[in-house]
Amino acid sequence: MPIPVTRLLAGQITRVPDWHPEHDTFAAFPIHIWLVQHPEATILVDTGVGLHNAVIDDWYGPETVPIGELLASEGLGPDDIDIVVLTHLHFDHCGQVLAIPAPVYIQAVELEAAQTPGYTVADWAAIPTSRLRVVEGDAEIAAGVRLLSTPGHTPGHQSVVIEDERGTVVIGGQCAFHGEELRSGEPADSNLHDETWREAATVSLARIAALDPWMVELSHADPVGTPPS
Repeated sequence: MPIPVTRLLAGQITRVPDWHPEHDTFAAFPIHIWLVQHPEATILVDTGVGLHNAVIDDWYGPETVPIGELLASEGLGPDDIDIVVLTHLHFDHCGQVLAIPAPVYIQAVELEAAQTPGYTVADWAAIPTSRLRVVEGDAEIAAGVRLLSTPGHTPGHQSVVIEDERGTVVIGGQCAFHGEELRSGEPADSNLHDETWREAATVSLARIAALDPWMVELSHADPVGTPPS
């Protein structure tokens, strides 16, 4: 049977600080998260920006929807989520994870990277050890649902691959910022952790393309692909 995937608009980033390298060309962008309603488990992918951090509010002007409101719009509450997957630990992806009591799947490399000062908002990424499900590379988390290691944007970025009778959907998170990166197979300079991660990012885009998905969902852009007829 089909595995429903619902994209939820969790808010948007409305500005960047003066020192940001893209300040002069910046345009507001959305933040999406996803609900995967698998027969075995209700899975939430990413949790958007957290609430009430003075520095983040000043620098990025996030317009944030509380996670409880987003879930309520789908007839669910925080306790209805069985699994949380974080594509990575940047503040706009992990910010409300502590509002969900479910186990959290994250790459070991990403946990290590997030210890670097300035990488994320430490309070938002401080997931209790009892809830952590640490992954190294690819891993199946439910029948037809697996994690795909896609580093490049961050050292431990991961995507979610969903396969059912319609084919393959990939929740790519921020493996690409714009769809053109997926279409060309070339990562954007601005989406790399740093220049040394270009090769890894290129391999990650190729791994996704090799799956021949009918849809790739992205955190900050429209999906790439066409639903099967």
